[in-house]
Amino acid sequence: MKRITSILIGILFGYVIEAQISDSTNTRQISLTDSTDVNDTAIYTSVDTVASFPGGKAAWNNYAGKNLDATVGLINGAKFGKYNVIIKFVVMKDGTLKDFQPVTKCGHGFEEEVIRVLKLSPRWQPAKKNNLKVNSLVKQSQMFSIEKG
Repeated sequence: MKRITSILIGILFGYVIEAQISDSTNTRQISLTDSTDVNDTAIYTSVDTVASFPGGKAAWNNYAGKNLDATVGLINGAKFGKYNVIIKFVVMKDGTLKDFQPVTKCGHGFEEEVIRVLKLSPRWQPAKKNNLKVNSLVKQSQMFSIEKG
């Protein structure tokens, strides 16, 4: 039996903000004089500033590297190769995360592992639209690479 000497996690950090507002019944003009309590139920997919992990991409890479279990795929029977996992979730205007949904179906526990780590993460910097914090939809891409060597 060949021995596995390395399991690599390549961390790809990315957000995909989709289109306009997801709840068309809640659309309205927002001015800079509006309160910061703009419609708490609206989830924006078109924003001026996207939601982000505190400290940005480098901080996420550090956090994910320390918290993702690199062996999860191997333990669950994943073959050698690369697995690009995409998770969709909402970043609320207070920075909390909710409504996690796997977009991909790589299996082998990859999606569950990314969701686990996202749930443990500190509050994110929320998205902004017209200088106001808003709830927004985010897609997180995470690459796992299992190699033999």
